[in-house]
This record gives sequence, structure tokens and C-alpha cells, in this order.
Amino acid sequence: MRYFAVLLFILFSVSSFGQEKNIKGIVYSELSYHPETKANIVNLSSLKVAQTTSDGSFTILAKVNDTLHISSEGYRSLKIKVTNDWYKEGSMNIFIKDLSTMLDEVVINTLKLTGILSVDTRLIALADYPYYRDFTSTGFSANYNSGLNPINGIYNAIKRNSRETKKINQIRKEVELIELMKKKHDREMVSALLNVSKEDIVKVLQRCNHTERFIYTANDFQIFNAVNECYDSYKISK
Repeated sequence: MRYFAVLLFILFSVSSFGQEKNIKGIVYSELSYHPETKANIVNLSSLKVAQTTSDGSFTILAKVNDTLHISSEGYRSLKIKVTNDWYKEGSMNIFIKDLSTMLDEVVINTLKLTGILSVDTRLIALADYPYYRDFTSTGFSANYNSGLNPINGIYNAIKRNSRETKKINQIRKEVELIELMKKKHDREMVSALLNVSKEDIVKVLQRCNHTERFIYTANDFQIFNAVNECYDSYKISK
């Protein structure tokens, strides 16, 4: 009888790994403990999308080991796996960290600039590259390290198999996910979907001759497409 009970437990555990069901979560601010409304939740495994309501709660279709990406303006993005306990109990409290509590991690480099500097504070965290004065139409050019091509290492890091390529194509068909990316400019979701750092995203686009204006002002869906086009053209050239 004991072995039969163990067998049933194993069968239930194994079956739960492959089954999807609606699970619930409540997103709170780690600093204030208040529910966070309008936080965006993306299941990176199934590409399903959800958003928290006025009480911080959300419901999303998921299975065990799926990865959820949680983001909200003014908060640090979070990746969290769907555990077996969460799947069985159906609910989980999730705490996200206010960016104002992360100031100890900010590094400000000394810059020597002339003229007027216009900064979009939403995009400060994307990259930190030195600039030198030149005579181009923009007045400033990126100071690249000569002889180095960072896209080589990035290409190897995001080298795709057929399953990953299928996922990229699926993303382009997910209307809710696309609409969400069109509203975002922080590159957090692009980074999570492609599993590439925000700094490497900038390097790829610079090496593919995208303008600084596009790199720092385009929405996340435009950036997603640009990175993939750059990757595809680089792969063909190889």
C-alpha cells in the first residue's frame, strides 16, 4: 500500500510538469508592501501575457518550470520560476524592488561635454559608453575599441537551434505581447525574450549601423525586430 501511494505521488508530480493551468500571483512593492497595479507579467515559456489589477493580483496560464517575467515602471524587473508548490496551491505572493532602493548600485562616470545635453532618463540604464567630440552631423560619436567586434561573442551567446528560432517566430504572432512591447522602452522584455543583456543589445545595433537616435528611442518591439534582423544578416554573412 505504501509503495502504491508513492507511485501515485510520482505519477501526479510527473503529470503536473506537462500540464498548463491558471495560476494566481499578487505583486507587492518590497519597500511599501502595497499591491502594485498594472505590473506586466509575461510567461517567457508560453509567451502568454497578464497584468495586475487594482489589488495587485494577476492570473496567467502556466505549468511547472515556466519562467515568468514581471516588470513595472519604477521597479526592478524580476524573473521567477513556477514551482511545483505554486502550481499545486495556485497562488503566490511576489515582491518587487523599487529602483529608488537600488541607488547603491549606480555608478556615475565623469563626463566632459560641451554644448547642450538632452537625456531621456528612462533609457539611462541601457548602456554607459564614452563619447568624444567629432564633426559628424550629431556632434558626438561612440568611442569604440578598435579591432574588437563584440558581435562575434554575442552571436555565439545567442546561437539558435530550431526550437529557439520557432519561439522567435511565435513571438511575432503574439498580438498581446507585441502590443505590450510597443509601449515599452526599457529593453527589459527584449533582453528577457532573447536572453541577451541590454548592453549587448546596444552593441549589436551599433555594429549593424543603427543610429543612436533609433537605439535609444525606438520601442521594444522595434528593437526586438532590429536585433533579430541584425543577427540574421550576420549569420548569413558568416
